[in-house]
Amino acid sequence: MKTPEHRAQPPRPPAPTPAVERARAAERIYLEDREREQRRSLLRGLLWFALAALTFSIARAGLHQVFFHGWWRP
Repeated sequence: MKTPEHRAQPPRPPAPTPAVERARAAERIYLEDREREQRRSLLRGLLWFALAALTFSIARAGLHQVFFHGWWRP
């Protein structure tokens, strides 16, 4: 019976210091804030685009075609 061969363990990085942990947490918070701001910006842009498209289509069709006389009365 052969004896098991002992091999060296693979190298492991040192444990992160508190400063590294703080830097990682700060980066994570920054990225989350940036992603939230990008989503808001995208939504704002889509709303402006929808408003512009609606305004253009109403202007092109004419108010008399879109809002015919008496549409607000039953």
